[in-house]
Amino acid sequence: MSVEFKKDLLYRQLKEAILSGKYPPGSRFPCEVDFASQLGVAFVTLRSALKRLEDDGLITRLRSRGTFVNELPSSVPAEKSSRRKILLVIRGENRLENMAVNVFNRQLAFGVFSQSAFYGMSADLKIFPLDAPWEEQLLYAKKNGYSAMILDRCTPDLLEKIFCKKVDFPLVLVNREVDGIPSVCCNYVSAIRMAIQRLRELGHRQILLLDHGNDTPVFQERQAAFLDEMIRGGVRSPEECLFTMRNVEWKDYLSKITASMRMHPEATAVIVQSFYLQQFSEYLANSGISVPADLSVIQWGERSGFERSSPTPYSLLTEPRTECGQAAVDLIHRMLEGEDCSNYHFKINAELIMRNGCALPRTLRLSLAESLIG
Repeated sequence: MSVEFKKDLLYRQLKEAILSGKYPPGSRFPCEVDFASQLGVAFVTLRSALKRLEDDGLITRLRSRGTFVNELPSSVPAEKSSRRKILLVIRGENRLENMAVNVFNRQLAFGVFSQSAFYGMSADLKIFPLDAPWEEQLLYAKKNGYSAMILDRCTPDLLEKIFCKKVDFPLVLVNREVDGIPSVCCNYVSAIRMAIQRLRELGHRQILLLDHGNDTPVFQERQAAFLDEMIRGGVRSPEECLFTMRNVEWKDYLSKITASMRMHPEATAVIVQSFYLQQFSEYLANSGISVPADLSVIQWGERSGFERSSPTPYSLLTEPRTECGQAAVDLIHRMLEGEDCSNYHFKINAELIMRNGCALPRTLRLSLAESLIG
């Protein structure tokens, strides 16, 4: 994935600066050693980015004279304009580390890049701040020649602005849904039902869910499905089995989890949103609770340190981020070919990987052992 290299990020930053007029035609870049120092990059990184800008016809490098910005071409050569480009927009900190440590984002990007290559298209990643206005994002895509955009986990405010603007630009939403714009997301309802039903097959009846506490519809759907499944299982007060981190600050995660879990000493299984797994693991260690001897655990989603390749005992309910990325590109391809996909909203099933973090409840194991001995 090219987005992980500093030379590619620098190339895009310099290209954007030239196109925006920060470096007007005829202006001269500082000498390369000084320029690299100003930009905070290695000399070889700058040389690589400048080479690509020169290949694009945006700059001219003259031996012993320097590097100059060219007049912007009125049109892009045919061989370049024919290659469609997709912009994947992720909201968060504008750092490449976002991709390095965030498994969730990395899996989506992998799906987008791999499927774009399949269709002969290219794809780039742009991380916008959470408060970046929609107009800024759309302008960036148009100015840099992108054919379509994939927007990941838009905020409700941003979705409202996009909907009101009725933007005439190919868009696909990931993990969010709004009328008139195609989208792909995880089937949260079927995923939570699948996890609970599997736990019940093992004999668990007292099951908890530790989840986000915001009002995003996908989380509300997940929690509603959890409560419904608990009612189906005969739980009289299902809302007591759901605890969220609404209005809880990061420094208080551990104390909140500890207090909530201690309110349910009868619980034999818990589904934990991966965002809170670090603090949840600390709670288990501090309380002397072993998995799965004392408690069966299913983690929802993957996070750095808690990936499917990580040596943890927790079972894994994975969101299909790679598949979502691939499906989003499929929709883009169909839209660019002239198909109306505005009412297409695809939900992709999650995958449940049962590991040794889930077992029969302790009480059931004891009764089975006693029956065998007797």
